[in-house]
Amino acid sequence: MNIWIMEGDSGITLVYKSYMDFPVNEDLVSGLLTALNQFTIVEFKQGIDSIEMGGLRWVYISDKETNLLFIAADSKEVTSDMLRARLDVIRYTFIQQYANEKNRWKGKWAGNVDVYQPFEYIIDEYYTQWKQAERITDVAEFFDILGIFQQILNLVINVIEGHLPEEKKQIIYERIEDMFKTYSNLEIVKKNPELSNITFERKTGFNIIGINPMNSDMYLVEKQIINLIRRIVEILKSVEGYYSSLKYFIEENIFDYLLSNFNLLNDLNLFTFLLKLFLIK
Repeated sequence: MNIWIMEGDSGITLVYKSYMDFPVNEDLVSGLLTALNQFTIVEFKQGIDSIEMGGLRWVYISDKETNLLFIAADSKEVTSDMLRARLDVIRYTFIQQYANEKNRWKGKWAGNVDVYQPFEYIIDEYYTQWKQAERITDVAEFFDILGIFQQILNLVINVIEGHLPEEKKQIIYERIEDMFKTYSNLEIVKKNPELSNITFERKTGFNIIGINPMNSDMYLVEKQIINLIRRIVEILKSVEGYYSSLKYFIEENIFDYLLSNFNLLNDLNLFTFLLKLFLIK
């Protein structure tokens, strides 16, 4: 997220706070942003509300009483409504601190932007709070993902235990154990201890819910679990055969589980992956 607080007519930047690297000079960006807004006012009788430019989402808030222009840019993953709401908090706080009375504002603004530098620390506080809130949301989503993966692995164990003869069970379990031995010695696991909490034992099956998302890179963990599930299903198919495995997947209601949780799986971008994993040869 990058934030500009600018004087509307001159385009002078009073406050600029950057949390993303920009490949171009910030003064040039400020001039462009002001020019774009003024152009739309002249041509379309209103300023810019939000635009997508340079791979980013941009929102504008113009405060007519103080003639200030507030601009924020962030990745397209952040919605316009969310970005505008955050920018409006910054707008309100800045005006309360520096421009809550017109006369006071006119007296403050004398071309010296150094007076507004302390406001950057206030923006830092807001940004930290917003990131902490995002982290909480990410953790809740991650627990949903872990729950789904755990249930999928439980269903795979049901297939092995409920349909395969003892000889094939032993072959599959030996291959899974070999896979986990290799996995535990991977450099990525050694560098990320929480990954070692992904375990397998013949008596208890798979366990992934021991992972603490607050101590791990959640995206890295998800990637590793997806890879392990893929390899486990491939082992089962290679030993039992595709058509027999597909029959057992149906009998153990794996596809019913996927369909009954379609909305959640789709939101988590997992539905297509899991459907292809069990369905395609």
